[in-house]
Amino acid sequence: MSEYQEESYSNGPHTSGTFQTVIGALILLFTVGVFGAVGWDAYNAADKDKTGVRRILAKRWNDRTLVFPIEGTDRAGRHALFDVVVLTKNYGWVRGSTTELAKDDRRLSPEEIQDEVLAPQLREGLGSARGLIAVGLASQEGEVEREEQRGAERAARTAQWVQEALGERIPMWTLNLGRYVDPCADCEDTDTSWQRPFIVIAVRQVDQGTHISEALAEALSYTTNLPAPSRYSAFAFTKFTR
Repeated sequence: MSEYQEESYSNGPHTSGTFQTVIGALILLFTVGVFGAVGWDAYNAADKDKTGVRRILAKRWNDRTLVFPIEGTDRAGRHALFDVVVLTKNYGWVRGSTTELAKDDRRLSPEEIQDEVLAPQLREGLGSARGLIAVGLASQEGEVEREEQRGAERAARTAQWVQEALGERIPMWTLNLGRYVDPCADCEDTDTSWQRPFIVIAVRQVDQGTHISEALAEALSYTTNLPAPSRYSAFAFTKFTR
């Protein structure tokens, strides 16, 4: 009995200290987990409204190129990650044109499109993509059928410009969104150039067998500052061939 009591006495403080250490660690982990969850919820709350629609935060490749990372799933739940590459709003398609871009009110020459629009930073960023999607779209002026045709021609022209800059080693698709059909009271009024920006989408990651068009449509549908399919008259996704 005395041996047992001696052993208990000599090991007691060590056992108690170990127990307290474990409990302290568990409390710390719980606290970090709770505050981490609260912080993540706060981050998401700042970026989402109650319907789940998000304003995507952009990064920059240069002073005129914005890049919006988005993620979507196809109907089978397979994932794809995209970078939506958009020129800043002082660049865009010349109204009515399918071959010309403008900076503010100045039309860009073919050389300026290659050197200024498809600048080295943009070429480098797009060059690492697993696939590229050239987007064509038109602003709210004009008949829907004609503007959808214009959107298709702009998508094809964008694909040509990108392939001239990067070559044809990366798979290329076109996406024709057609005409803008969702006038917005809070948006810019007389100037509709923001409805027809220059856009190329880089496919970054994709699950095996993913329907890219479905995943992209889902990803764009829950954004406030990107061209959601509901705001345009079409969503025509096709493989690009010259």
